[in-house]
Amino acid sequence: MIIKVLLTGLLALLALFVMLQTVTSHAVRLTVLTILVIGGYFVWRPEHANWVAQTLGVGRGADLLMYLWVVITCSVILLLYLKIVRMNRMLTQLARRLALSQPMHPPDRSKS
Repeated sequence: MIIKVLLTGLLALLALFVMLQTVTSHAVRLTVLTILVIGGYFVWRPEHANWVAQTLGVGRGADLLMYLWVVITCSVILLLYLKIVRMNRMLTQLARRLALSQPMHPPDRSKS
């Protein structure tokens, strides 16, 4: 029972954090909140997670959740990597434009 209360509290804190975010889109927040609610439901009704897992051909609900966690984590890592690559390209373009718009000429050494 203690773990259920602890997990529910953690899920509630995550939900609060997601609701307070203004940077992410409404659709992303709604999706994450839906996943958190489903997670909370499975915390209190683990037998339903087992039923869903067996329906999908997985032995236990815990195994299904682990498989989903791995897929979601790999997807997030890929998306973050692609975002970093895109930001690096944008930063390179910005640096090039700045360098071309405000060139810095070396001092003239022939006058010495």
